[in-house]
Amino acid sequence: MAAVLWGLAVMAAVVAVSVGWTSLVGGAWSPTRGRVVRKMLQLAGLSPGAQLIDLGAGDGRILLAAAREFGARAVGIEIDPFRWALGRLRARLAGLHEHISVRRENFFATDLSGADVITMYLSQAAVDRLAEKLRAEAPAHCRIVSYRRPLPGWPVWHWDAADDVYVYVAGAVRGESPPPGRAERAPPAGSGLADGGRC
Repeated sequence: MAAVLWGLAVMAAVVAVSVGWTSLVGGAWSPTRGRVVRKMLQLAGLSPGAQLIDLGAGDGRILLAAAREFGARAVGIEIDPFRWALGRLRARLAGLHEHISVRRENFFATDLSGADVITMYLSQAAVDRLAEKLRAEAPAHCRIVSYRRPLPGWPVWHWDAADDVYVYVAGAVRGESPPPGRAERAPPAGSGLADGGRC
């Protein structure tokens, strides 16, 4: 009995350290609902063969949906070793490991230049820090989809008010036009979000 209690105590300590450590980097893990995951990918216009990078991939749910439902090549960036392992395991169990890669690294150091779509559900502080990195590295017309967190200084290309999903287009902040085919819907005037400002 003592060995079981010792094992549970060690497991609880490891989980607490894992949650605390990752919350300092990108925010505490909070899984995105399946319906919102699909909406994020639809709003991004994700297409077969496109390269998606999910920053803070957690258990890999966005990666799985991107590969299985949209035919995309999905790369997850996850610093936490337990969620990194869980994401890899889920991809293998789903038979999608040839279409999904989960890398254990800090997304502030990840090269984003090959992405067609970048997804994230992070803390506002992490999104604030990523704004300049995305501006410098995301290729023109890459769609950046953020759940519940606006990108400061970026013009909103589309905002889904029902689920608080923000879509941005790289290059639009550099004075280029977003790709055709999607009407822009910005946050309401006076909300402070029309220019990508914080909540």
